[in-house]
Amino acid sequence: MAFRDKKRIFVMIILILFLMCTIHITVATVNHDDRAKTEVFSTYIAVPEEETVKVSKEIIFFNMDTSTQFMRGYYSSYNYYLPKNAKNIEARDDAGYISFEKSPNGYHVFNFRRKVWFEQSYTFHIEYELQINHNTAVFALHESGSNTEVTLKIPSDFDTQIGRSDYTLKNNDDQNIYVFEKGKHWNRTYTVDSVRSTPYMVLTGTADLKEKDVEIEIRYWEGEELWAQETMQTTIESLKILEEKWGIPYPVCYNISITQANIDQTGGYGGYNKGSQGIWLLHSSSQWILIHELAHYWTREFNFEQLWMDEGYADLYAYLVLKEIDPHEAQKRRENFIKRYNSLKDTHEYPLSEWSTPPNITDHNMEYVTFGYTKSFYLKWTIYDSIGIESLKKINKNLITYEGGICNPEYIHTVNSLANQDMSFIYDYIFDPTVNIETNNVDNHLDFI
Repeated sequence: MAFRDKKRIFVMIILILFLMCTIHITVATVNHDDRAKTEVFSTYIAVPEEETVKVSKEIIFFNMDTSTQFMRGYYSSYNYYLPKNAKNIEARDDAGYISFEKSPNGYHVFNFRRKVWFEQSYTFHIEYELQINHNTAVFALHESGSNTEVTLKIPSDFDTQIGRSDYTLKNNDDQNIYVFEKGKHWNRTYTVDSVRSTPYMVLTGTADLKEKDVEIEIRYWEGEELWAQETMQTTIESLKILEEKWGIPYPVCYNISITQANIDQTGGYGGYNKGSQGIWLLHSSSQWILIHELAHYWTREFNFEQLWMDEGYADLYAYLVLKEIDPHEAQKRRENFIKRYNSLKDTHEYPLSEWSTPPNITDHNMEYVTFGYTKSFYLKWTIYDSIGIESLKKINKNLITYEGGICNPEYIHTVNSLANQDMSFIYDYIFDPTVNIETNNVDNHLDFI
């Protein structure tokens, strides 16, 4: 072999070794940039008879990363976030199932069957299930980015509300099909709330309170027995704690009925207390909402003329009761109310004396309503935190003796006279929108009362 040929072979070997040493393996993520492109086609199919939502996702990944040109690197896996409650997860490509594992950071890592070099693509599918009830389906559309098409299929005998409305609706004989075309931006999850109303079933119980036994009736849809049992347990436990925290026995003469309701029946609120006609409670509402509505049996007896008093008191006592039942959840909810208040102050600040609530919550008035609730709660919680539960009981016993309605001057006078400390800060909340509050970084979640 000539020296020149040996030299050429040597150079080629060096070049190959160099390229092998510089090849790098890259992982694709759902939050990609210009280095990669991903198309996602998601389908959610509610199957109430199996109490399941079946979710399937076709993910097409394109390697556009110029740093992987000339065989210098490739993509071998894909990071993707799935809902925490996803079960029976499977992943496959055209050749069969592919492996995956959950990262300590919360996302799943799906391993490609082959290397994806520059300007190549790879298609795979993810399937999982979400649990629902036979007649109620509450779940999240869990998507990201703008290159995503989402199809949602719900049986046509369900009433469905979706957290975003920019879909097209198609109907066939037994399904309503909601389609979100590609090009719409997904930067958070959106809740699907779907209900099939049935004739009500009834669960009865008794709360043994200080001055009377109060009969409790829970009206619920077929298949919602667990909801009814949990609602009954929370109601009986909460009524006893409410008597103790208010310092006043259950103040009305009638029994209590609680009816499971859909979002149309509550006007978008989490619940509605209709006095002697009972409470209409949204089927997906939390314990906080139920306790809030129970607390209204006390607030209505005070004849508050200001909405902030009625709702602020109800939320304060929801917090105080939940603190006894579930301290961690109570703390989380309190901090969340404060965070939401601060996040809305710059755009929605107004005196509590001017607050009112619309008959229905919509996308247009949701933040206005939320601000009023959170500001009312924070004022009432600050009063409680300043004077303590025993002084608050004295104020309650004084207020309930007022004849006629209680407006701002009467309330402020009573608090100032019984608190034994300077309570002038109350004016700033009711009349002057200039209050600053320190908050912690907490979860952005809020139930609407």
